[in-house]
Amino acid sequence: MKRILRPGTAWVVLLNLFSTAALIFIFSTNRDATIGGYISYVFSTYAFTVLVINLPTMVSNAVNALGKPGNIIGSFIHANEHISRYITDLVYRAKISLYAALAVNLLYATFKLIAGIHYASFWYGADAIFYIILSAVQFLMLRHLQKKGNDLAQEYRQYRFCGYLLFALNSALIGVVYQIVHQNMGYHYPGLMIYAAATFAFLCLAVAIINVVKYRKLNSPVLSAIKAISLAKALVALFALQTAMLISFGGEESEAFKNIMNVLTGGGVCLFIFVMAVFMIMRANESLKARGTCIHR
Repeated sequence: MKRILRPGTAWVVLLNLFSTAALIFIFSTNRDATIGGYISYVFSTYAFTVLVINLPTMVSNAVNALGKPGNIIGSFIHANEHISRYITDLVYRAKISLYAALAVNLLYATFKLIAGIHYASFWYGADAIFYIILSAVQFLMLRHLQKKGNDLAQEYRQYRFCGYLLFALNSALIGVVYQIVHQNMGYHYPGLMIYAAATFAFLCLAVAIINVVKYRKLNSPVLSAIKAISLAKALVALFALQTAMLISFGGEESEAFKNIMNVLTGGGVCLFIFVMAVFMIMRANESLKARGTCIHR
């Protein structure tokens, strides 16, 4: 299994180049509904999965190779205080990557807000508010992380707060899923907007997975809370993308299939976020109790 999922950097690059070329050929020749098309979809899924799994290692190896003091680039990197700290300090690197993700979220929220005003769309406006709220919470968590003197008890209270927030957002998401399934509503991206939404959804998923794997060893409940919010946001973005793709590329004959997929995916996302919120609250309460701290404080 390890050999299949970690075939090596050269194979990862070749797999993704080949899958990209295959998809371009399939779509440009209108073979998307053929056996070859279905095979290319499965292959591209595997190639993308392998890329996400190996990307942190590939980036780390590249940074280490370029950052050696013996070469010109390495000397320049180590001469700069901030770049050198980014390479050597894992916590600092985590903060920078999370701030970068926050900037992307705000840009996407702004994009959705402008689209909602332009198209007079409730869905785009709701999406914008959803991402603005999540970005605000991420920003508050990051600000809390920057404060000096924070102990684990304080961080676990923030961690628990994020769990309660996920409960509230999940309740709203259940209402959205209900409207999509029972009232035949959904997201619709005119023109090329669907490709922007797809890029954002997969970018969020890749960043969330990388952060969960890469920074799992850091004993910081606040960072864990931020990663949980990022993962929840990525799953919601994928669900929204699915509904939009079924509307844009599905015909009338696929109405039953669309409802089944929306129920399965929407229900799965809601269940996952619910379980994650329960886990965060229980873990925070147990940790606070073990430290002799009042859990209701």
